[in-house]
Amino acid sequence: MENPGLYIHIPFCRRKCAYCAFYSVASFDAGKTASYLQALLAEARWFASHRFHDAKPKIRTVYIGGGTPSILPVSFYSALFEGLESCFDFSGCIEWSFEANPEHLGQAYLSELWKNTPIRRLSIGLQSFRDEDLHVLKRWHTGREAVEAIGMARNAGFKNLSVDLMYGLWQEEGLRHWKENLMKLAELDVPHFSAYALTLEPGTLLWKRVKQGMAHMAPDEEIEEEFKELQAFAKRNGYEHYEISNLARPGFEAVHNSNYWREIPYIGLGASAHSFIGNERSWNVARLEEYVRDPASSKERESLSEEDRYHEYVMTALRTSRGVEKSRLAAFQESFREEFLERAAAEMKKGNMAETEDSYVVRENRRLLTDAIAETFF
Repeated sequence: MENPGLYIHIPFCRRKCAYCAFYSVASFDAGKTASYLQALLAEARWFASHRFHDAKPKIRTVYIGGGTPSILPVSFYSALFEGLESCFDFSGCIEWSFEANPEHLGQAYLSELWKNTPIRRLSIGLQSFRDEDLHVLKRWHTGREAVEAIGMARNAGFKNLSVDLMYGLWQEEGLRHWKENLMKLAELDVPHFSAYALTLEPGTLLWKRVKQGMAHMAPDEEIEEEFKELQAFAKRNGYEHYEISNLARPGFEAVHNSNYWREIPYIGLGASAHSFIGNERSWNVARLEEYVRDPASSKERESLSEEDRYHEYVMTALRTSRGVEKSRLAAFQESFREEFLERAAAEMKKGNMAETEDSYVVRENRRLLTDAIAETFF
């Protein structure tokens, strides 16, 4: 088994963004964060003793996500990483990533994060440089603060930076607004960014507003035009569009995220976090109090059949520029390989896919249709 990645979920937020469906809680205090820290360490000890039989697993990557990890003080992470060293072997860890919001990234915070933790990659949740967009999305920062956060991160020593941007926000002049965001990104020369189309998640504030007729989603035609502009921007500015929502300059691809796309195992710590080890997936309860009471027993589990693993691999791999690798396809039983080749041939005939020396990929001009193409394999 390849060395696992480690994901740590920090559920605390100042408030819920209009579009967000990830598990988070908007109320917390020092007592809750202290008990959550102890719960994370207790769960880590459980993994080390029960899933790896007290042999410290060698961790490939670390990713701290949320929620809003940057809402907590750096001292929380110093204590967390010190405690985790008794459970995991980080000597070969090749990436330490940390999600942050611009409004928390003062120069003092960033300098302390660089000095007192092993974190060297920041993923900053901007969503937009335009104040009008940020107001609609219920974000706390301004476009100016977004730009300032990137500058301060670089001053603190962080070179491996990523930002999140969102498109498909407007029905009118959406393309012009999207181009403005991309132009600002080019000015700032950020080496990695994620670009997501705004989606309607049940239960979110945006979902409720759309249901009540108070807001409207951009039409598919608008999203398609903005996605095409994203592809053109990537080519002009030296970014590889290596996954449908992720773009990077050479050498700045998100290593941790590849764990999910390439069937590499990962350990998830925290309320609502998921894990994938061997043929088993497990996930923690999405309720903070219940998780803190008993981190080990708050899990649900399922054993994945070879068919489950085949389907999940094809679905995620087709989203990447690497595609479905022939070497990984060969690890599945013959009936699945034959099924894949038959359906891939049909998609290639339609012009949706292509075969390379090493893999099968979705053609560049069909990438917005990736999810629909993937469905034809199931």
